[in-house]
Amino acid sequence: MNPLKPGIIPGYRKEENMRRKVLIVLAVSMLFLSSVITATVDGKLIIWADDTRTPIFKELAREYTEMTGIIVTVYEMTMDAIAEQVVTASPAGEGPDLIVGAHDWIGRLVRNGTIASIDLPEDLLLQFDPVTIAAMSFEGKLYGVPYSREGVALLYNKDLVPEPPQTWDELIDITREITNPAIGQYGFIVELPFPYNSFPVLSALGGYIFGQRSDGTLLMDDIGLDSVGMILGATLIDWLIEEGLMPGEIPWETMTGLLSEGKAGMVITGPWSIPIAESGGVNVGVAPIPTICGQRPRPFVGVSGIMVNAYSPNKAIIQDFIENQYATKESMLKIFEMDPRPSAFIPAFEETRDDPVMNAFAESISFGMPLPNVPEMNTVWSVWTDAMTLICNQTLSPHEALRQAAKVLEDTFSN
Repeated sequence: MNPLKPGIIPGYRKEENMRRKVLIVLAVSMLFLSSVITATVDGKLIIWADDTRTPIFKELAREYTEMTGIIVTVYEMTMDAIAEQVVTASPAGEGPDLIVGAHDWIGRLVRNGTIASIDLPEDLLLQFDPVTIAAMSFEGKLYGVPYSREGVALLYNKDLVPEPPQTWDELIDITREITNPAIGQYGFIVELPFPYNSFPVLSALGGYIFGQRSDGTLLMDDIGLDSVGMILGATLIDWLIEEGLMPGEIPWETMTGLLSEGKAGMVITGPWSIPIAESGGVNVGVAPIPTICGQRPRPFVGVSGIMVNAYSPNKAIIQDFIENQYATKESMLKIFEMDPRPSAFIPAFEETRDDPVMNAFAESISFGMPLPNVPEMNTVWSVWTDAMTLICNQTLSPHEALRQAAKVLEDTFSN
């Protein structure tokens, strides 16, 4: 709840007028300081957002200006442009105060000094899904305030699979019944060799990318590609291919084609695939990914949120905007309506629980882990995909391919 929302708390106007005066004083102070620090900052807030998020942030900006008198301007840019230009524009005093972006930018932006850590009151922090806070953190500090989360679950064709499996053994049984390669129909598929969608299978028995400390700090010298759990998970995929129950290569185009044509019983994928299935008239359902040997698969969780320019002298105003305008149930629901993904803000998510599809994705990713937010992941994806290619085309065993990949990464990162 926004404690300064009109009509909720008696005496709002008196409190609002006082807060407005304080913020005007802060803005004037920032203007004075800007003449010393940089001539481009004048006590106004600037936000960079992409085309999907710009309309809602313009609405939040307008409301905040009406409440406080402080002008907030939102500029529309592509996500790639935001991620790249903020690095060079911010030190020159030409960047925004806030950016809207993905959590996997954080490691790079922290290391090059572009974004600042954020302190939130404990009671507000506890209103966010813990996985999203972990995703927006780096080396034990919070660097972003999340608004949404996403990841993969089990999509199933209700005409082929009336009830989704609860266990991996049940998934195998259904897959055997439905699969008929002669007509190009498969009971279960997952995009291969790119390992993003298959990671829940690889992680269920303990597979991981990097080790981590108790505070979430990643241990770059602890490479988990050849961990026992990762090898066991890859062996499950390898077995499906050997048995002829799944093709050895399933690029995005093949996966979405089988899905939309109604020739895939079950697919591990994200909410972005639902419109593709429905465009082909598929009666699609969503469920958590079945347990494997009693263990929960752990999909990667991607998180979106806002981050603070480390060079902005408007930190006090930014803090007020975050706490009293952005991180409220009302604002988070508006963001959800514009960009319907499970909200990272628990009070807003509770308001949307009547959506069974959203609920299923939220349940699936509640067992997940944040996609590592370090720039080294670019190298990991390349080396890991090469290893999965060798496994899927039966060139190397899972143990051989993943050990080889882990060695490449160990050598690369040690240098």
